[in-house]
Amino acid sequence: MIEYVPLDSTMADLVGYNERSKILEVHFVASGYTFAYEDVPEEEFDNLLDAKSKDKYLQYIMDSYEGYRINAQQNR
Repeated sequence: MIEYVPLDSTMADLVGYNERSKILEVHFVASGYTFAYEDVPEEEFDNLLDAKSKDKYLQYIMDSYEGYRINAQQNR
């Protein structure tokens, strides 16, 4: 199970990472959907958390890794 941490971003409010499976999960604010991104190195997750612009780094991840929706819209 992935534990989520808050993210100071206009695009997403929560992110979580599974070290074993290298899956990054992102909960997007506007849609209410959570997406999983596969084969993301742990360093990318750390870089996202440390990035000055979380939105720009999220866009980089979205452009660089295969992602898919993992849940229906929900409020968190």
